[in-house]
Amino acid sequence: MISRYKQLDLDDAEAGMVLAAAVLDHQGSVLLPAGAPLTEALLTSMRRRAIDSVSVVDDAISSEDLARERELVAARLAKLFRLPAANEANALLQAQLTAYRMESLQ
Repeated sequence: MISRYKQLDLDDAEAGMVLAAAVLDHQGSVLLPAGAPLTEALLTSMRRRAIDSVSVVDDAISSEDLARERELVAARLAKLFRLPAANEANALLQAQLTAYRMESLQ
């Protein structure tokens, strides 16, 4: 699957980037939640807390890569659900899984 985030050293992170994963301190407490935009003040605070790296959202995925990943997801789900739907529940499950997987590839 395409990685929609990248791990950066804190020194390479810039204000305006968005966290892809929560930033935890050394005891596992959440300092910043996923989705939080980075500011200069937050970067300075993380340096003081000895945070070395962060995961940020990577918007540099090409449309060709995204289309290829959608095809791979569709093929994988088709293989998993290759037997005819024996009942309505199987068909519903396949539809829900397809929608969920494709939503993450927007």
